[in-house]
Amino acid sequence: MKREILLCIAVAVSVVASYMAYVAVQLVRKDIYFSYTHIPAALICFLAFFISLIASIMYLWKRRKGYDRTAEVSAILGLVYGAVALISGSIWANATWGAYWTWDPKQTTMLILWIAYMGYLSLKLSIGGVEKRALVGAVYNILAFSMVPLTFFSVTLMGSLHPQASKVTMALPIKLTLSLNLIAALLFFIYLLVTVFTIWSLEDSVNALIYEKGEGGV
Repeated sequence: MKREILLCIAVAVSVVASYMAYVAVQLVRKDIYFSYTHIPAALICFLAFFISLIASIMYLWKRRKGYDRTAEVSAILGLVYGAVALISGSIWANATWGAYWTWDPKQTTMLILWIAYMGYLSLKLSIGGVEKRALVGAVYNILAFSMVPLTFFSVTLMGSLHPQASKVTMALPIKLTLSLNLIAALLFFIYLLVTVFTIWSLEDSVNALIYEKGEGGV
């Protein structure tokens, strides 16, 4: 029930943000997707990978399966948001620089980050043993996270054409719209994280019951 309420709130906030983007922001600047999609998706992507990192560290410390599951689910969602950030970013690049892809440091590091976490999932799928898969995945995850700060600070460190957040000035309607879209993206992320984790936990419980029943039958 709580998840449904969270989803309804996320949808409501997203609808309000979309209306604001159409009514207010469109009059100020026409690249609505920049405020509506790109920034929230990129920030939630970083947040998802950070949660995945913490979960992997906790797994190495406590060796509890729930932490490994949280790390994996959060990484998957991070990839989803990362893909949205890459696509919307390329659209914005085409509108601003005249090309969808220029190998700008920000674009390049974001792509490498996305590939690194695809490698995390591929690695976990390639290992058979449950404990070994979780252990190796956690170590890889910690190493892969090093790309997050590099991507975040690439604008400053590598002379990217991507605008620096500290130097961008926005009118109040744009700030409000951006804030609402960020809140909506965060609420959707929390909803998806809880939902997927719940489904996988139920699946584990069902498999455990089937196993126990099979053992009892033997």
